[in-house]
Amino acid sequence: MTTDEDAIKAAMAIAAEIAEGKLDPADLAAVTAEEARAAFGRVVGPGDELWPLHVEVFRAVLAVGGAIQANELAEWTAVYAAKEGVDLTPPVSWIETALAAGVADEDGEGE
Repeated sequence: MTTDEDAIKAAMAIAAEIAEGKLDPADLAAVTAEEARAAFGRVVGPGDELWPLHVEVFRAVLAVGGAIQANELAEWTAVYAAKEGVDLTPPVSWIETALAAGVADEDGEGE
């Protein structure tokens, strides 16, 4: 079991290595990213213990924006819509229906 004292000693050892130039913070960041990727980067699906966190991060990425282009999002939306049987065809507006039927508008145009 790691005690508070063990954690403090480890943190101080890392700080000392950085101060002495033995450890580059950029290298530490790269190692941290590798470890995070190893722990979190594999997405299995709803049965995975990390699934709720994956979904939370996915929503946060979408909320921030810019990571996934709109055309790619549209492709994924089409894939999911087809899988779920959802019709993505935009409904025809009442004005398009009226114009197609030749109904006169307020100015008497259209028919």
